[in-house]
Amino acid sequence: MAAESLAFIRELLDSGDLKRAEVQIAKLMRGDLDPAAQAQAHVLRARARLLGARPEDALDDLETASSLNDHPAHAVEIAVLSADAWFARFELASVGFADRAHALRAYDMYSAIIHDYPDDEHLGWVYYQMGRICLTDGRTDEAIECFRSALMSPSPLPALTAFCFERLGFTHYYELRNPRRARAFLEKAIFTYPASADPVWLARVHTLRSRILREMGDVRAALAAAEQAIAIAHESDESRLALADAFLTAGEMTAQIGGRDRDVVTYLQQFFQTARKPLGIDVTWSRAYEMLGNAHFNLGQHGAAGAAYEHALQYNPYHPWEIGLHYQIARSYYQAEAYDKAIGAVDTLLQAAQKDHQTISDYRIFDILGSAHFALKHYRAAAEAYDAALKLAPSSAPDLDKIKRYHQFALELRG
Repeated sequence: MAAESLAFIRELLDSGDLKRAEVQIAKLMRGDLDPAAQAQAHVLRARARLLGARPEDALDDLETASSLNDHPAHAVEIAVLSADAWFARFELASVGFADRAHALRAYDMYSAIIHDYPDDEHLGWVYYQMGRICLTDGRTDEAIECFRSALMSPSPLPALTAFCFERLGFTHYYELRNPRRARAFLEKAIFTYPASADPVWLARVHTLRSRILREMGDVRAALAAAEQAIAIAHESDESRLALADAFLTAGEMTAQIGGRDRDVVTYLQQFFQTARKPLGIDVTWSRAYEMLGNAHFNLGQHGAAGAAYEHALQYNPYHPWEIGLHYQIARSYYQAEAYDKAIGAVDTLLQAAQKDHQTISDYRIFDILGSAHFALKHYRAAAEAYDAALKLAPSSAPDLDKIKRYHQFALELRG
């Protein structure tokens, strides 16, 4: 009875059905088990806890399992899972709190497994994990060798071949800057990924492939890959992060193609609805709102554009083009006839420039300021802003005559 339950739990874990597996483990461990079955139950619960991002609890289970059963087959599985747990402690740590010693300990444990059990069936997974650790430490050449060794080593995990090709693609793209080789590896990853495996992983691969295709200049193929990622991720209930990333990538590709601003707005709104809202500064959200602002502006939805640009600065107050975004905010609100907001945006722009010791040389900023004041019948302020615009405007400025004309109107009307 215990053997059947243990086999069923393994099947659930292999298929990724974590919730059902944990329920079955709890039922099994409430029964009267012999030491060998208890050890296996603790090993399976350690696997479940690792899948549930609880490496500390997994290590407790593995320590208990090791004390209950010293069978060689179980010893290897316990050793591999223990190394996995130590690496997970490093990966899952909060930003700024990751301990490199945890990753190095896992690496040493994996190395010992290769030395002590050179013919074990888990060797492929061990080399794969070692490669991932090498990537976190900038040891690119060693990582590639580990992934290649993993491809040539035994493993009970059907998806491991695809995992290795994906990491090779990732490494060649981000570390070696070779998009063509990266694309070839990712296509092998897609081809070798088992049809019965979790589709969310495949969605992430298509998203990465989309970015690579864009860098290679094939933006339409990049958009098709992003749309494929969206279609795959939609099929899973556990795909929120992968789906959000795919929506963002599709929005980026559509914006780059041009002429499809409504689609850009749709993709980015779906990104914001799907992604987890960051608690503080987030460059990705800032960039997404900036793209959304551009799309709204192109569609003539100027109020929405101004609000989007403001969100872009909210999520990245240290934006390298802060002055330009303030100008876009002012321009958007002026077009939306929200003249007070336009004036406020220019005032904020001038304050930011003064704080950063920047000199404003773009006459259009003062033109918008003057026009907004003029619309509100603030003629003295309008005249001063137009005067500043005329001092900066080149003689070839297309709207120079208009500025001169309204400058004169403001002077006459200021009373």
